[in-house]
Amino acid sequence: MTKKQNIFVRLWTWLKNLSFWKKGLLLLIVVAVTVGGFFMWKSSGKKGSSSTQKYTTLPVKKADMQEVVASSGSLAPVSTTKVGALVSGEILKIYVDYNSQVKKGDLMAIIDPTQIQTEYDQALASLSTAKEDLASSKMSYDLAKSNYNRYKSLYEKDYVAKTDFEQYELAYVNAKSSLNSAQSRIVQAQASLDRAKKDLDNTRIVAPIDGIVLTKQVSEGQSLTSGFSTPEMFILAQDMTKMQIEAKVSETDVVKIKAGQTAEFTLGGYPNEKFEGIVRQVRTNYSGNSESSFSSSSSYSYVVVIDVDNNENKFMPGMIATINIRTQDKKDALVVKNEALRFSPSFNKEKFDKTGVWILEKGQQEPKRVDVTIGIIDERNTEIVSGDIKEGDEVVVSEVGVTTGNVPEFRRRRR
Repeated sequence: MTKKQNIFVRLWTWLKNLSFWKKGLLLLIVVAVTVGGFFMWKSSGKKGSSSTQKYTTLPVKKADMQEVVASSGSLAPVSTTKVGALVSGEILKIYVDYNSQVKKGDLMAIIDPTQIQTEYDQALASLSTAKEDLASSKMSYDLAKSNYNRYKSLYEKDYVAKTDFEQYELAYVNAKSSLNSAQSRIVQAQASLDRAKKDLDNTRIVAPIDGIVLTKQVSEGQSLTSGFSTPEMFILAQDMTKMQIEAKVSETDVVKIKAGQTAEFTLGGYPNEKFEGIVRQVRTNYSGNSESSFSSSSSYSYVVVIDVDNNENKFMPGMIATINIRTQDKKDALVVKNEALRFSPSFNKEKFDKTGVWILEKGQQEPKRVDVTIGIIDERNTEIVSGDIKEGDEVVVSEVGVTTGNVPEFRRRRR
């Protein structure tokens, strides 16, 4: 047995002969020494690398940026036509329902024509009577005119007395007046008949265009009263393959939107699909309370109209769309993470008027601030338009062990 082996044998014999509580105490000492040594090693490692782990940095890089304006709105047909009742009465029959396809002139409903038919018959009879009166008045007028002309010639030759001539002259004037009245009654009777005929025709509700029935707001047996307003019965859509979204956009964002820009939108009914439309119009009128607009600019809301292709018939009127309108695209833009504009080191007590980021230069212990001008902002990145900053620079996004609640200047301005 060698000397080295002899030492291990003696140590093993010694451990075997120890009592149970001495063995436990020895084990605790060994564990304590091991744990203490580990923490001392970890602490010394931190001290040696404190300058590199005090701040978390990310490199400035180039990326494609896209500026979007978020909004929402409901889908609707591009062109709709309201069909109403121009006469009063009970609805006898309805020939269409929701989603019915109709052609121009198709019968959609009938209103009870009984009362209007009576008025039409009366107007027709009045016109017939007026025509008979006119014929009689015309005969009386022709006779009175002939007698007047004859007695006028005789009177001028002193063959008849003046009183006799005046009688025929008066008869002629009265006959002419009666003829004029009869002619006026003809015009009135014809107008009454035309009006009654139009009302009678209006008891038949026909489609004014080719289209599809979107809404039906009446039922058979319902009574309609046509007075100062026209009761609305149906709404027709001219072409469901072409639809539009009317999106509301704030005054802050509406200045960025132009006709022809692409709008991407999603619908609750198709959660895993994205669709596209084209901005057709930015309406200059706005919806908002003009009285409060001076105190709160957020009260302004402009309408942006987006054309949508519905050739696949996926969309239905009233569907709510969540929209992102792409207002600007830029390739290879210089960008930093949004966190970089929110960061401010714990040693900084100064407030700055300009937007900036903190850069940690190689070999430096603390970062320095650089003023920048920002451009496009998306969910993760912000474009740097100008400033003493370049691709590859390390910008600070956080400080180890420090929680900051700073709000970046560009966020404050956007709100």
